[in-house]
This record gives sequence, structure tokens and C-alpha cells, in this order.
Amino acid sequence: MLARLFKRDLLLLALLVLVVCIIALPVLTYPLGRDQGEFATIGRGILNGRVPYTELWNPKPPAVFYVYALALRLFGQTAIALRAIDFFVVPICCACLFWIGRRLSSRRNGLWAALLFPVFYFTETFWTLTQNDGIVLVPMLLAMVLTVVTSDKLQVTSEKSRDMSLALVSAFLAGALSGYIVWYKYPFALFGVLLGLIYLWLRWNGRTSTPFGRHDIFAILAFIIGGIVTVGGGVLLLMAQGAWNEFLLSAQVTSQYTALTFNLNDFRDLMTSAIGFRWHYWGLLFVLALSGVTSYKLQVASQITSTVNQPTDPKLSTPRSALSTSNSVPGTRYSVLFLLLVWLLTGLIIMLVQAKGYDYHWLPMLPPLVLLGAAGVDAFLELLMRIFTKGLPAANPYKNTRSLSVFIVGALFIAIMVNGIWPTTLKYLTGQEDQVTYFGRFVAGEFVADESLKVAQLLRERVAQGDSLYIWGFRPEVYYLSGLNPASRFIFQFPLVGSWYPQEWRKENVDTLWAALPPYVLVLQVDYMPWVTGSHEDSNSLLQEYTDLNNWLVYNYERDTQIGNFFVWRRKQP
Repeated sequence: MLARLFKRDLLLLALLVLVVCIIALPVLTYPLGRDQGEFATIGRGILNGRVPYTELWNPKPPAVFYVYALALRLFGQTAIALRAIDFFVVPICCACLFWIGRRLSSRRNGLWAALLFPVFYFTETFWTLTQNDGIVLVPMLLAMVLTVVTSDKLQVTSEKSRDMSLALVSAFLAGALSGYIVWYKYPFALFGVLLGLIYLWLRWNGRTSTPFGRHDIFAILAFIIGGIVTVGGGVLLLMAQGAWNEFLLSAQVTSQYTALTFNLNDFRDLMTSAIGFRWHYWGLLFVLALSGVTSYKLQVASQITSTVNQPTDPKLSTPRSALSTSNSVPGTRYSVLFLLLVWLLTGLIIMLVQAKGYDYHWLPMLPPLVLLGAAGVDAFLELLMRIFTKGLPAANPYKNTRSLSVFIVGALFIAIMVNGIWPTTLKYLTGQEDQVTYFGRFVAGEFVADESLKVAQLLRERVAQGDSLYIWGFRPEVYYLSGLNPASRFIFQFPLVGSWYPQEWRKENVDTLWAALPPYVLVLQVDYMPWVTGSHEDSNSLLQEYTDLNNWLVYNYERDTQIGNFFVWRRKQP
């Protein structure tokens, strides 16, 4: 019976993932934002033999560059190839959330979580999709699954059993994934701490079966060794590439960049704006998650009440009903609630320590939110059932009504997803508007995606693919779209204008450009980013303060045209 139910749930999960991925297909046509552009430029550089940091500088750890490089290798060097990354992220995350929800709560919660995740993930903006913080959810969720598996195996194992071997392997893999996660962003190291706390919590709540002992010490050591392997492996790779010193310098200046907004006024303003954006996209999810928390607390209160007059098992010190719920590893609803809230708090801290509040910084909070939201949906359906079936004597009407309600609520979530994607893309997909017009719909501040497309088209018409280009500003997506290579390792301007960056980089940059003059130079205007550059001036104004670069530009180039916020400079004829 249980095996048949599990197979049915797997079929439902597969069908659900297939449906949401088909609905989400239009996001493959989304343009690239700045961040996707920098990852793509470095990923392509890796495939061409260039080394991150020494030849293509970036403040982030390197894992995402290699993910992009892999996507480009597998699917070709197009924007669609990069957007396809999300179609690998979502199914894996859905499967993990289904498993976690099913193990910690119930099969229904697992399926609802698997539905809520793609609904709220795919309806994000073009800026937030295919981001570092979304891709990392795959190793995060896999590590969480392996942590629960380790605890589960050790609940019933002995040191000589096969389960002990499986527990050690899963602990090692969980640790390896935790170490790998750090190579996406430094604050993600907190997730490894979270996994350790969750493991201890799960084992503590399961202490009545197999007591905490040597086997747990072995599992913790396996976890630590796994983390050392992937962290140490990354260090060795950077050393072998000769990029270790530049990487360390990158990490150092990144901390100072983050500190820019560690003051009350800037932090308050950024968070106020960020909360407004998150409420726009996740308002319903927040309400569902709060309902889920309330549901768990009510169930805990109900458990406590129901066990007051129950006899206890003579072998245990706690009433049986307080130790078991359907498909629950920790043993009590309180344990599940605690686990999810700590997970959510960790994601919140990861967002806050970055001190910017960007939309994609919130993504590590999405898995625990959808798991709580799933409980909220389930509680809402139970309430509806009590209302609509009140006084009905037969079980069949209840069952039929519940199935209909589940279908209706699921269809509503699918409708939310359709509404978040298709209105923007339908005219383009049906040929009613061209790509330039379509890209004009994608705006973020002064960034308008059609400008990048127009500039890239102009460059492709005038310059041979594989030639060089220099951009003074933060628009690295043009490098990728045009097929041109950065003429300097500094693919955006802010490491050359911030006071906390090494001043010798400015001379290095100009010396490199004098050595190999690119056919075109792009200069940006009205790109005011004080939280990145530390200045309230745009790139065009900052160029006037960078005397050596400005002299190099004026001596070798002439203004050709302007496309939106791009000033296009063409190399003078000899």
C-alpha cells in the first residue's frame, strides 16, 4: 500500500514538474541582465582558456562561472543556453522539496511544496532568474536531504550495520556540498552551520531510539572531511591556475564593497525598497507561510492536550502520541516547525549580511518558505473541508470534495504562474512584435535590455567576432551578446573607481589598453550606483576623473553614435 502511494506520488511529482516547466518555457527568451552578462562573459572566457581573476576579474567566488561555462559547452553560446540553467535547477529543487516535505510532515505537504517552488521561482524577474543565489539552491537542498538521511539512518543503526555505512557516505556528501556552496558566495558558509545544527536537532529529538554516541561523532567527522575536500579542492585549483593571490585580493575588496551599505541610513533605505519588491512577488507566499506556522503551532497545542491523560509506554519517558506523526522524522510537529524556522532565519541572515537587499539575495529563503507555505495550503484545505462537509455522514462526499478542492487550488497556483510569465512574452512568441520591441519591456533602473541588443547588433555588423571591446560602465552582457572579448581583465568599471580597490589597477588597465587597442569603446551614462562604486556620479562623469583612461580614449577614438545610455566610440583611422 505504501509503495503504491509512493509510486503514485512520484508520478504526480513528475507530471507537476513537466507542466510547470512547459508553462515556464517563455522565460528562455528573457534577455540577460548585468549579472548574467558577467557570468556569461567569464564562462565563455573559461572555455577559451582564460583564467578567472587574473584574466577576467570578478569579486565573487568562481563556482557560478563554471556552471555557466558548462551550460555554454552543452547548449551553445546563446542567451537561451544560459536561461536553460533554470530548467535544471527547478526540477531538482522540486524533487528535493517533495522529499523533505514528505519526510518531515506528509506526502501532501511535499507535493504542495514542489508546486509552490516553481510558481514563485519562475515568476521572478529576468534580473533574478539564472542568478548565483538561485543556482546554489540545488546543492543547498541536496545537502539538506543528505543531512536528514544521515540522521534517519542513525536513528536505527548500529556501528556494524549497513545503515552506518550509508549514514557516513551521506554525511560526507552533505559536507562536500556544504563546502561547494561556499564557492558561490562567502555568506553561504552559514548554511553549513545550519546543517550541523539541524543534524544535532534531529538526533536529539530521536534520542529515544539510538542514543547519541560514537556513530554520530563519525558522521560529524565525515561531514567535516567532505567540506574540507571541496573547499580545499577549490583552493588547489586556484593555486594551479596561478589565480590564488588575485582571488584572495578579490575576497578582501569584496568585504569592503559590502561594508558600503553597513550604515543605518543606506541600509534602511535599501531594505525598505527591498521589502516592497518582495511583498509584490512573494506577498501571497508570506501569508501562506504564516498560516503554515500557525497550523504547526495549533497541531503542537493539540498534541499536548491529547497526551495529558494518555498512558505512557513503560520503556519511554514520553507519551507515544507525542513522539510520532505521519512520515515525520523529528517526531513532533514542534521539531518540524523549529527546523523550518531556523532554516528561514539562516536565509534571512544570509540576505542581511550582504546589506544590499537585492531581489535575488532573498532566494535562499524560498525553500523553507514554500515548505511552510505548503503547510498553510494544507491547513486551508482542511478548513474548507470542515466547512463544506459539515453534517455529511458519508466519507465519499468528503473525499470527492477534497479532491475537487485540491484541483481548484492547484489550478489557481498554475494560473498565477501563467499570469506572471505569458502576458509579457505572448506578443513576441506569436510574432506580433520583434525582439528589439520585446526587449524594451525589460527595464531595471537605467538598464533597458533593448539598448544592449541594439549595441550588440551594431558591433556584430562592424567588428569580427572574437575581436576585442572595452566597456567603461557595468554592462558586461554586451561582451557576451556581441561575441567580443574584453580588452582588459576589468569587465566593469567599479574596481577602477572605488577608493578601496588597489590604485595600481588603474595603471594596469590603461597599460593593457594601450598595448592592444580595441575597435570600439562603450561609455555609459546615468548609471548611478553609489552602493557599488561609492560615488554618486555616473560612469561618463567618473571617466573625466580617470585622467589616464580619458586621455587614452580621446587620443585614439572619436564619438560615433549614441544608443540609449551608451556612448559608442570608434577607433580613429591611422
